[in-house]
Amino acid sequence: MASRKRKISGSSDDQRQAKQPRHEEDDDLEAILARIREQEESEALARKLQDEWNDGPAQAGPSLTTAIDVDAQEEDDEALAIRLSLEEAQASQRASSSRDSAPVASNSTPNGFGRRTPAPSRKRVSNPLRATDSAGQFDEPPDASLSQFRDMFIADRPCSKCGEVIKSPRGFVTFSANNPPPSLTTLLHATCDKCNTNHCRGCFSVLACPVSCKGKAKNANCVVDTCCAEIRAIALFEALGGFDRQYLGERANSEARARDAASRQSKKASQSVGPGGTGYGTGAGAHYDYGFDPGYYPGGRGRGRGKGRGAGRTMATRSNVNQETSKSLAEHWDEVVVRAFTTIISYLPSPYSESAQVYDMLPHPAIQPLLSLSHLPELLGTLLRNDSINDWISRSEVYYSMLALLRRLADCEVTLKVLIDEQWEKQKTAGIEEWMWREGEIAWETVKDTGKGAASRISRLAPLYAHFKKLTRQSEAFLAGASQLMEGDEDADVQEMAIKATSLCGDIIAARDDIDRAMKVLGKSDSPEAEEMHAQPVSNGVGNHKGKGRDAAVDMEKAYSRACERLAFKHVDLAVDGRYPQYNYAPSLQQTSSATRNPKDRLHLVKELAVMATCLPPGVWVRVDEVRNDAIKIMIAGPEGTPYEGGLFEFDCFMPLEYPNKPPLVHLRTTGGGRVRFNPNLYANGKVCLSLLGTWPGRPEEQWSSKSTLLQVLVSIQSMILIDLPYFNEPGYGMADPKNPQSIAYNNRTRLQTVRWAMVEWLKNEPRNGLWSDVIASHFTIRQAAIRKTIHAWAAKQPTMRKYTLGTTREAGVMGMPMPQGNLYGAQYASSNGPVSEKMDLLADFDRGLQRVQAWNIFELHDS
Repeated sequence: MASRKRKISGSSDDQRQAKQPRHEEDDDLEAILARIREQEESEALARKLQDEWNDGPAQAGPSLTTAIDVDAQEEDDEALAIRLSLEEAQASQRASSSRDSAPVASNSTPNGFGRRTPAPSRKRVSNPLRATDSAGQFDEPPDASLSQFRDMFIADRPCSKCGEVIKSPRGFVTFSANNPPPSLTTLLHATCDKCNTNHCRGCFSVLACPVSCKGKAKNANCVVDTCCAEIRAIALFEALGGFDRQYLGERANSEARARDAASRQSKKASQSVGPGGTGYGTGAGAHYDYGFDPGYYPGGRGRGRGKGRGAGRTMATRSNVNQETSKSLAEHWDEVVVRAFTTIISYLPSPYSESAQVYDMLPHPAIQPLLSLSHLPELLGTLLRNDSINDWISRSEVYYSMLALLRRLADCEVTLKVLIDEQWEKQKTAGIEEWMWREGEIAWETVKDTGKGAASRISRLAPLYAHFKKLTRQSEAFLAGASQLMEGDEDADVQEMAIKATSLCGDIIAARDDIDRAMKVLGKSDSPEAEEMHAQPVSNGVGNHKGKGRDAAVDMEKAYSRACERLAFKHVDLAVDGRYPQYNYAPSLQQTSSATRNPKDRLHLVKELAVMATCLPPGVWVRVDEVRNDAIKIMIAGPEGTPYEGGLFEFDCFMPLEYPNKPPLVHLRTTGGGRVRFNPNLYANGKVCLSLLGTWPGRPEEQWSSKSTLLQVLVSIQSMILIDLPYFNEPGYGMADPKNPQSIAYNNRTRLQTVRWAMVEWLKNEPRNGLWSDVIASHFTIRQAAIRKTIHAWAAKQPTMRKYTLGTTREAGVMGMPMPQGNLYGAQYASSNGPVSEKMDLLADFDRGLQRVQAWNIFELHDS
């Protein structure tokens, strides 16, 4: 077994001798155990000295001491890991007890630290911004956790030989081709100007390094960066400080470029008239931002590298910077990021390394707050939220180094928290180095809890791992659709891009699997999805929106959003024995079965579907055929506050061979068997009338273009067709007026048909083993209270809700619109004029149907 070394604290003068290169083969497990026992004895002596210094024993908390009987010859890796974890817990308990009671000396202390100014005794004080987790334990922000270690990073200390005060080194770290960079390793040495003795800046033991030592890049015998756990934390701090400085500079220049670009764009916009109208989406709006940070990627929108992203210098703020210069700056910034990631990785704990040291197994407790307080999580979040596969490919070195960093973070329980814990939201920050040296501040975003006397708390953001899981879902979607990209004679450029994208997506998924395995070993889980899978349905999801009712409503929406995200996108087998009986465009599939899509268009479609896997808004679900990815089925939930609220509307979609140069074909299936026209834009024969689809005339800027996407179509249907006053979607009906009698009557009839055909129809047993069983069960189970309350409110104003018949449907005709002539509504509508059925109590039918769906067991369906 590889040796693991640890610097012993409180060591005597004879231990502070010049360090020589170490030979790992000379150490065995018994020697390691002996050093650990010596460490415990040393810590006991340090506590005794501290008690004498304080004129009394420190008040310790409950002991975590556990008897450990280890046979050095029989102990395996698992037993070693358990023992070291127990020892780490004991050390943390002792350190916490000591910190809670021990004052900090103004000049020198038993550990050799000095302070420039006297400091009062440190006591734990109530922090109104501290949060509590589900277990009731305090969870303090990283600056509060890191403050107790500040002296280790910046305090002056006396020379071990002559006693001269040595100031803590400070400098600017730049990331070079050398790893670690000399500008960093120089700062790990604490040199006495009087006697020229060189010390390790962490444990302050004497080094055999020359005065001007710059680390291994210049001195092969330098061992400072592997000296002790303290120096590893200090090295990480310097690396993060250098990264923060360059990141803040890049962001400032990017924002300046964005403002300049926006200024030029506003001048152009003032000379033209943009698109208008209601119900005919053009693709603008937040739905298509794909999670980009406008301050960091001002030219993004998820399509390629784009002008305006990249490393900045003063010249980048000039309006005449050409595209080639921007590309050069972008490549330079990516190079900086890769080097920074590589350096940071080298100082993170690596307990699974063949040459793991004690500081890898028992890392310094300052490491986790250092990472959280820096800008590293912010950049990782931006990279993980980027859903442009083109950008992944063009920046593949950045993404490969990011994956290596994520893997390393998952190796150790201390650093894993940076991945799986919610992030603390920063309002502003000067960077970790400026904060550490008390030359800058870090301010947190706060929110105030509801209720009398509620205190403010720091706002929390989604964990980085949640963004990473979305990235892996997108990668899986790309790989599922890319299976046919390599078949046949393809365009050379397309093949090269497909190979690069497939390789990177495969590595992303492999990294996810590695991280998941590491989390299982450490007993961790990305809890939001796991909790949602086993959560009980929200029974009181709506109420008066006061007090507890509001909390229940918020919980319901969160659970629903998680469920929508989990079920949003899948590749499935839509065919039955090679046929597509439940698909409106089956003839089109048959006609194009021998045709070949242009290779570039095929790659475009695969990438677009991969983006959709993580960009669908709540209430939109997509299923793509695993063989014919041009065959797509869609389900859209009616938005709240509309006559479609709570209903589920199914659509068929076909992507023609000419896509994206031609729009997709979309057909509504939820029509009551061809009986109901739900909207002026949704016909009873299934026609979807939308200028973006080319099925409705409109201005040029409202029409489909090769840059339009299927996602735009789906969002347009959900937000611009399924609206609160659909009556006025009909051309010539004037401005929307909620008091218009015809509009009120139209909404009443629409609500009636929504309950009958978009709710009750789905709650029969027939869909149980169908395509949408998981969506139906999830939607109606989680939102049951809200939907039932909505139906009650509608029924109170509309008695026919409790005595519905097919005659009610026919009387509604086309929902208040003039009845057309000919076969506009198809054979289904013509054949539906049969005898009137018995009356239906739609509210009672909804309750009975809900009981049936709950018996399906959504979680078993999901796992099967």
